[in-house]
Amino acid sequence: MSPLFQSRRVWLGLMLGALGAVRIWAMAATGVAAFPHVMAALTVLVPAVLFGVVMRSAWPGAAGLLVVLIIELSLT
Repeated sequence: MSPLFQSRRVWLGLMLGALGAVRIWAMAATGVAAFPHVMAALTVLVPAVLFGVVMRSAWPGAAGLLVVLIIELSLT
């Protein structure tokens, strides 16, 4: 296994990204978020998680999840 995927911080960042993706899917499935809101959340979450993987840090993934939660809270 490559050293990139042996880091726990990388896995934590990926798990935070997966949690954000589940939140986005739930917003779209329940009808809370329209298409522009879903795309805005994905536009923030995906690059943040990928940046965290490249930097081997969980903080960008956490920031992306926080933005997704802010988008969700602004819709309710």
